Amino acid sequence: MNTMYQVDDFFVRIQEDSSRRLKLTVWNNFGEKLVSDYISAASLDNVWDNIAENSSDSVVESVKNTLMDKS
Repeated sequence: MNTMYQVDDFFVRIQEDSSRRLKLTVWNNFGEKLVSDYISAASLDNVWDNIAENSSDSVVESVKNTLMDKS
């Protein structure tokens, strides 16, 4: 899975690396990288909390929905 899209004022990329792990990267509308972390649908709550703190709850919900749709 390799996808990039916009959620509110954030740009979200979910990219599969060579070992098939998913890496989430989030930038703000100024191009500043806010989050860069490996994720899965089973990621712990603290991972999602960290993503929400650095971006928004909308980004977290969108990423979770994208992961569920692609599985």
